[in-house]
Amino acid sequence: MTDRASVWKFRLQRGSAHGGLALLFVLAVTLMGPGVVWGDTIQYIRIADELQGIPSNQAWLHAFTEFCKNPSMPYQGTLENCITKTVAGRGPVVGWVDRNPQYQAIFTPRVGFPLLSIPFMRLLGEREGMWVVAVAGTAIAGLLIARLARLAGLSLVPSLLVQLAFYVLPASIPHGIALLAEGPTLASALVMAIGLAHVLRGSRVRGTVLLILGLGLVFFFKYSSAVLLCVSFLLVCVGLLIFKTYRRYSQIRLAIVVSTVLVVASLAINALFGFPGLNESLQDTFTDHFRHPPVDDPFNLLMVLEVDFLWRFLVDLPANAAYLLVFVAGVWGYVRAMRERLLPPAGWAGVALSLYGILSVVGHPVYTQADRLGSSLWVGVAIGVGLGARSVAARIRLRKRSPRHLAASGTAA
Repeated sequence: MTDRASVWKFRLQRGSAHGGLALLFVLAVTLMGPGVVWGDTIQYIRIADELQGIPSNQAWLHAFTEFCKNPSMPYQGTLENCITKTVAGRGPVVGWVDRNPQYQAIFTPRVGFPLLSIPFMRLLGEREGMWVVAVAGTAIAGLLIARLARLAGLSLVPSLLVQLAFYVLPASIPHGIALLAEGPTLASALVMAIGLAHVLRGSRVRGTVLLILGLGLVFFFKYSSAVLLCVSFLLVCVGLLIFKTYRRYSQIRLAIVVSTVLVVASLAINALFGFPGLNESLQDTFTDHFRHPPVDDPFNLLMVLEVDFLWRFLVDLPANAAYLLVFVAGVWGYVRAMRERLLPPAGWAGVALSLYGILSVVGHPVYTQADRLGSSLWVGVAIGVGLGARSVAARIRLRKRSPRHLAASGTAA
């Protein structure tokens, strides 16, 4: 067998392993079935209907009906009562708030998720159709994070562990598979992260193309994530220069330049198309989805909300001890890889998505939504778990070899 044939055989085996794990994830999630219809899902159903030419009033009625069939909040009344009250703007979802033009404007540009869902919605139904796209996006995201782990220097087994960790952590279940754009958006962000990893490895053209492609997909699915993602990539690249180990890598400076260009490009695209920005997001938060008049000092109110969020976060830490341990394990994996000098610059690309998750929560510190908004935090954590597993495995192998080495030395003496 030639060397090229051996390489292709290995790649096929590796791809089969990761693909098999993705298939197992899909099968497991299929047993769970589609979840509830969230407030944002109402908007996506409305957009999907309008993209098919359905009149606006009919689209809204359809969206509210789907919510009332599978509401994300407890409701004791009948289906008809729920629909009537919702359409009239009297809850359990305040219909007239959803139909507020300012609130609609936040969602209307997010055409990607509803557009891809349309064929499946026609075939399987609204909820099931959107769920298929969400699950597919999350399964693909798992394959992409496995590739990112490989670019970080991990072998097959640790990469599989990274993929498995991603599938069982909140980035996938429950948030990735929810009837929302989170799964496809995270997959798009991972394309960007892989592009950044390639740039940091010196593959300028491939990396830049993937960064641009991923950014385009992010705009397609969730434009509001684009600028913050690019800023996160830029901050991580600048942060790498803190470490003496990385300062000699010229590709880090190139990554800083590329990330800066992407930040500027994202801001320009948002301005060109008039997409709602940070101010609209803050007004949405502090006016109950534009139900009340605009506030004059949203940034001061944001600081107050940050303090409240931090207090609630600290109080709830004991209840989230399991996730805290996983987070610590991920951080420890990065620390060990740094100490062992086994972490190339490309290994930090996943941390950019973790930083994006943190900044998303900082920019929108609503405690009840933090799990979803910050779910990309677990991308870097999953890779850190793989790095830690590699370190532990190496130490175990070293300990097993030591007695043999001593025995061999004694025999020779």
